[in-house]
Amino acid sequence: MKDRMITLATYSYSRAQLLKTRLESEGIQCFLKNLNLIQSAVGGGVKLRIKEEDLQTALQIIEELDLSYAQEDFEKAFPQQKIEVNRILVPVDFSDFSPRICEYALGIAKKFNADILLFHTYFASAIETVPFSDSYTYNATVVEVLSEVEKNAKVRIKELYYDIRNKLELDKVEGIEVDYALSGGTASSEILSMCTTYKPDLVIMGSRGETAGTTNLLGSVVSSVIEEAKVPVLILSDQGENINLEKIDNIMYATDFDKADFKAIANLKYITKPYNMKIHCVHFEDLSEDDPIEKHQMKLLKKYLRRTLGESNVRCEIKHMKEKMKGIEQYILENDIGMLAILARKHNLLERLFFGQMSRKLFIKTHIPILVFH
Repeated sequence: MKDRMITLATYSYSRAQLLKTRLESEGIQCFLKNLNLIQSAVGGGVKLRIKEEDLQTALQIIEELDLSYAQEDFEKAFPQQKIEVNRILVPVDFSDFSPRICEYALGIAKKFNADILLFHTYFASAIETVPFSDSYTYNATVVEVLSEVEKNAKVRIKELYYDIRNKLELDKVEGIEVDYALSGGTASSEILSMCTTYKPDLVIMGSRGETAGTTNLLGSVVSSVIEEAKVPVLILSDQGENINLEKIDNIMYATDFDKADFKAIANLKYITKPYNMKIHCVHFEDLSEDDPIEKHQMKLLKKYLRRTLGESNVRCEIKHMKEKMKGIEQYILENDIGMLAILARKHNLLERLFFGQMSRKLFIKTHIPILVFH
C-alpha cells in the first residue's frame, strides 16, 4: 500500500529547507512542494510534506525549533521596550454618533493617560453638493461652498473639543492633551495621511458614516482605513445603546496559527490590561475529529504565550462545529464575548464570518466592538 503523504506545515523556502535537513537527520523522509525553481531563494508558500506515520515524531522534533523562531520574531517586534498608547486619533463626521465616539476615546485616554486628536475631513461632502452647469460656475461655487463648509466644520469640531476639555476639567484629570484638526480631501486618504504625520497608537472610529447604507456595516471609509493603516483600529457600532468598555469581561481573538498571531495577542493583552478582560484565543474548525497538526499548533501557541506573557488571563482552545458560522455565534453568546479582535489582513475572513446574512443580525443585536491589528 502506498504511504499516505500529509503537509506538515507551510514555510518560507529557507525555513522549509532548514526543517527538512533537521527532520531527515532523524530519519524522517521529507518532500518540499510549491518550490520556485527559477528563484529558489524567494520566500513564502513552500509546503513541507512527510509520511503520515512520521507525524507525531516530526511534531516533537520541530516543537522547540518553532518556539525559538516565535520568540525571535517577538523580540524583533518588541525590542526590550514597553508598549504604550500615548496618542489616540478620533476621526469624526459630526453624525449623532460622534459625541459617543469622543466619550469612548476619553475613557480610553484616561486609562492610558493618552492625548486625543479629533479629526474631520470636509472636502468630499462639499463636492457632492456642488452644481456644475458650466466650468466657471462650478469653480466659483466650489470655492464658496468649501469656505462655508470649512467654517461650519470648525465650529462643530470645536464643540466636541470643548466638550472633552470640560469633562476633563470637571473630573480634575491632568496630563491629557486634547486638540483638533481639519482637512480638505477624501476622508479615508486624509485619515491615513494624518496617521502618518500624527503617529497615533490607536485609531477609534464609528462602524458607519453618516450617509452609509444599511448593507455595509463597516462603511467604505472604515474599510479603507483598516486595509492601509499601520496602527490598531477600534471600530464601534453606531447602532443601539452605549456600550460600557468597563463592563466588557471577555474578548475573542480568532487564530489561524499564523506567527503574526504572537505579536497581535501580545498587543491585545496590553491594550486590554487596564480593563482586566479575559482573552479567548480560539481556532474554529469545521472538522468533526481532532487534527493532530492543529492540536500541535495550539499547544505551541499556549507554550509560547506562557513563556512570553507568563501566567496571563488568556484561554486557548480549538472549537469543532458542523457549521462554522453558527458555532462562532454560539461561542460569542455562551462566553459573553464583548469584543472581537482580528488581524487586518484577515479582513475578508471577518466579512465572511461576522458580517454574513446570519451574523449581521447578531452584530445589530449585540453591537460588538471590533479591534483590528496590523
